[in-house]
Amino acid sequence: LKPFSLKSWIANRICGNMEPARAAMAGATLSSAAILALLRRYFRNVRPPQLVQRQVDETSGRKDSLLVDLPELLRDYWPHLIWEWNGYTSTSWAGMRAVLHSHSASTGRLECLKLADGGTVSLHWAEDPAPSNACGCVVLVLPGLNNHSETPFIQETMHHLRESGFHAVALNYRGVGGLDLTSGRVGCADSWHDFPEVLSHIQRERTGAVVCAVGFSMGGGMLLRYLGEHGDQTPIRAGVALAAPMDFPAMGRYLEGHVAARAMNFAIVNGVKMFMAPRFLRSSLKDKVSVGKALRACTLRQLEEAIICPLHGYADAEDYYRKNSPLPVMSRIAVPTLVVNAEDDPVIGMETLPLEEIRKNPNVRMALTRRGGHIGWGRGGLAGTSWADAITARFLKVHLHGPEAARLVQVDLRDHAPVEHMTLQPPMSRL
Repeated sequence: LKPFSLKSWIANRICGNMEPARAAMAGATLSSAAILALLRRYFRNVRPPQLVQRQVDETSGRKDSLLVDLPELLRDYWPHLIWEWNGYTSTSWAGMRAVLHSHSASTGRLECLKLADGGTVSLHWAEDPAPSNACGCVVLVLPGLNNHSETPFIQETMHHLRESGFHAVALNYRGVGGLDLTSGRVGCADSWHDFPEVLSHIQRERTGAVVCAVGFSMGGGMLLRYLGEHGDQTPIRAGVALAAPMDFPAMGRYLEGHVAARAMNFAIVNGVKMFMAPRFLRSSLKDKVSVGKALRACTLRQLEEAIICPLHGYADAEDYYRKNSPLPVMSRIAVPTLVVNAEDDPVIGMETLPLEEIRKNPNVRMALTRRGGHIGWGRGGLAGTSWADAITARFLKVHLHGPEAARLVQVDLRDHAPVEHMTLQPPMSRL
């Protein structure tokens, strides 16, 4: 018997008894059609970010301030042809890349900070920017769940901020980044309660410096909650939230919805177990919770009800979500804030984004890309840099020194093409 060949079988089924020339032409036609279909699908996703903000009255003669400040948002976002094929591929690749590069060297210095209740957090200070480029601003970087200051994309963001003239410092929450648990609380979505002490310490360390903040995922959600709670009493002058959940109860329901979301939920919760278990099991906190229930948890809700709720005094996961969700306080955010999300984010879900609430607050703007997944943005068409990092640095500089001082890419508004780039060498894209 001849060995079975799938390629020969398909050729015979399609081409049958065609002459060789006709068969070759048929194969070329099918290949061309397939390539054209793939390209058509790809180019349907190439478009500028959707802007969500309070509508500007065109009859008043006022210009759209976000487009004036950030002309990069007029340009098409070009997703990576492979890694940003959809939200699941970009999110999975970003997660795998974080694991594969988890032992890469980090720079800067680590400073432990003892909080008033006995808890311990740490600040990872990046190297100072060159004196000729320094802008006199400290940017507090807030990692997300399962991340810390040495996670590769956090390091890349800090590097980019440093090259843009900022003093970058990342916060490691309680029990994260090698920290021992020295109080009855763990790092979670209510760690925004620690921000006032952390910010006061930063202000003492960098007297006279302006403070801004950027948060990723859970870190972005905590930043929005903190800004809403403190209104105009916060020392933070401007903030950026990347892939941030804004409606925690809705996100919890989304992750327990369709099969793909439940699979993502399962992957996240097992990542949390591996990330937090070593420190937690060596602490006295393990005696205050059901470790078995935590280890059997298959969803974030189950894990939170097994550990966070009993330790932090929440009745259940819904109570935990409700008391820490940014949505109820979004209207009270009083400083310029940019929220960046992707429509295909498989962790947050497009349907959980409170677009109408964002439109009600003139201080909050959103840039919504078609592709990017959950913290999976690549270069997006910006040569040699991460699109999200470039937008972040520019937005912060705009609100500190004005648009001209923040120019990262000069844009010709007639064709949206970049005509000049920074001479600095930014970090590699996180994709």
